[in-house]
Amino acid sequence: MLTPKEQKTLARLEETMRMPAWKFILIYGLIFGVLLAIITSVIDVLAGGVPVSELFRKRLWINLAMAPVAGVFFGYILRWMQTKQYQKLKEKEHLP
Repeated sequence: MLTPKEQKTLARLEETMRMPAWKFILIYGLIFGVLLAIITSVIDVLAGGVPVSELFRKRLWINLAMAPVAGVFFGYILRWMQTKQYQKLKEKEHLP
Protein backbone atom coordinates (compact mmCIF):
# COMPACT_ATOMS: atom_id res chain seq x y z
CA MET A 1 0.00 0.00 0.00
CA LEU A 2 1.39 3.38 -0.98
CA THR A 3 1.16 6.54 1.06
CA PRO A 4 -0.33 9.64 -0.63
CA LYS A 5 3.17 11.10 -1.04
CA GLU A 6 4.40 7.90 -2.69
CA GLN A 7 1.37 7.89 -4.99
CA LYS A 8 2.22 11.42 -6.15
CA THR A 9 5.83 10.41 -6.69
CA LEU A 10 4.78 7.32 -8.63
CA ALA A 11 2.46 9.37 -10.87
CA ARG A 12 5.26 11.85 -11.59
CA LEU A 13 7.72 9.05 -12.30
CA GLU A 14 5.26 7.27 -14.61
CA GLU A 15 4.97 10.45 -16.63
CA THR A 16 8.75 10.82 -16.75
CA MET A 17 9.25 7.16 -17.73
CA ARG A 18 7.06 7.66 -20.81
CA MET A 19 9.78 9.90 -22.22
CA PRO A 20 12.46 7.96 -24.14
CA ALA A 21 15.71 7.62 -22.21
CA TRP A 22 17.81 9.41 -24.83
CA LYS A 23 15.44 12.38 -24.82
CA PHE A 24 15.44 12.57 -21.01
CA ILE A 25 19.24 12.44 -20.88
CA LEU A 26 19.57 15.03 -23.61
CA ILE A 27 17.10 17.47 -22.08
CA TYR A 28 18.02 17.23 -18.41
CA GLY A 29 21.70 16.51 -18.97
CA LEU A 30 22.34 19.29 -21.46
CA ILE A 31 20.42 21.83 -19.41
CA PHE A 32 22.59 20.89 -16.43
CA GLY A 33 25.74 20.99 -18.58
CA VAL A 34 25.07 24.41 -20.06
CA LEU A 35 24.19 25.86 -16.65
CA LEU A 36 27.36 24.29 -15.24
CA ALA A 37 29.48 25.94 -17.97
CA ILE A 38 27.91 29.35 -17.38
CA ILE A 39 28.16 29.18 -13.59
CA THR A 40 31.76 27.93 -13.73
CA SER A 41 32.74 30.76 -16.07
CA VAL A 42 31.08 33.40 -13.89
CA ILE A 43 32.73 32.02 -10.74
CA ASP A 44 36.13 32.02 -12.49
CA VAL A 45 35.76 35.73 -13.23
CA LEU A 46 34.24 36.81 -9.90
CA ALA A 47 36.05 34.65 -7.37
CA GLY A 48 39.11 33.42 -9.21
CA GLY A 49 40.32 36.77 -10.47
CA VAL A 50 40.57 35.47 -14.03
CA PRO A 51 40.53 38.31 -16.56
CA VAL A 52 37.55 38.18 -18.89
CA SER A 53 39.80 38.21 -21.96
CA GLU A 54 41.67 35.11 -20.73
CA LEU A 55 38.38 33.44 -19.89
CA PHE A 56 37.10 33.85 -23.42
CA ARG A 57 40.38 32.85 -25.03
CA LYS A 58 41.03 29.67 -23.08
CA ARG A 59 38.68 28.58 -20.34
CA LEU A 60 35.29 29.24 -21.88
CA TRP A 61 35.92 26.78 -24.71
CA ILE A 62 37.05 24.14 -22.25
CA ASN A 63 33.95 24.74 -20.12
CA LEU A 64 31.68 24.60 -23.14
CA ALA A 65 33.27 21.35 -24.29
CA MET A 66 33.41 19.52 -20.96
CA ALA A 67 30.23 20.68 -19.22
CA PRO A 68 27.81 19.09 -21.72
CA VAL A 69 29.73 15.81 -21.43
CA ALA A 70 29.35 16.01 -17.66
CA GLY A 71 25.69 16.94 -18.22
CA VAL A 72 25.00 13.85 -20.30
CA PHE A 73 26.64 11.73 -17.61
CA PHE A 74 24.50 13.52 -14.99
CA GLY A 75 21.35 12.88 -17.08
CA TYR A 76 22.19 9.19 -17.37
CA ILE A 77 22.73 8.85 -13.61
CA LEU A 78 19.52 10.79 -12.89
CA ARG A 79 17.52 8.54 -15.24
CA TRP A 80 19.01 5.43 -13.64
CA MET A 81 18.12 6.66 -10.13
CA GLN A 82 14.55 7.51 -11.18
CA THR A 83 14.14 4.10 -12.82
CA LYS A 84 15.24 2.37 -9.61
CA GLN A 85 12.84 4.48 -7.54
CA TYR A 86 10.01 3.75 -9.99
CA GLN A 87 10.66 0.01 -9.80
CA LYS A 88 10.68 0.05 -5.99
CA LEU A 89 7.39 1.96 -5.84
CA LYS A 90 5.79 -0.39 -8.39
CA GLU A 91 6.85 -3.40 -6.31
CA LYS A 92 5.52 -1.78 -3.15
CA GLU A 93 2.24 -0.93 -4.91
CA HIS A 94 1.55 -4.59 -5.64
CA LEU A 95 2.28 -5.80 -2.11
CA PRO A 96 -0.77 -6.56 0.06
